[in-house]
Amino acid sequence: MIPNKSNFKFQELTPITGVKPYVIRFWETEFPEIAPVNSDSGQKIYARKDVEAIFKIKKLLFDEKMTIAEAKSAIKNREIELEVDHVKHDTANVSKHSDDSLFAKNMLISSLQLIREIKTKNNW
Repeated sequence: MIPNKSNFKFQELTPITGVKPYVIRFWETEFPEIAPVNSDSGQKIYARKDVEAIFKIKKLLFDEKMTIAEAKSAIKNREIELEVDHVKHDTANVSKHSDDSLFAKNMLISSLQLIREIKTKNNW
């Protein structure tokens, strides 16, 4: 579980993700999805999306036993699908949103699904 905050220091990543520091550093060179920024003091700061990417990569490499090349390809091919899943998760909590917000989110889900289908059909 990722703590409810938007930015993380490097030393926070191992306890959160269970991935060793040298592995995270290597993954940064292999996966553009992990893109920390340097603070004014030169310390790496990871956004929540970076931590989510680490979990995604860990699952592909460790749980699904993919090679790095296979994981890169899977991430590229699943990118739209993962975005759609994220939007679907958001729409599960719509009780506080107006009907217009629900309509807009449903339209976005439909659009992302259509893009994914086109991408898959054309091997993009």
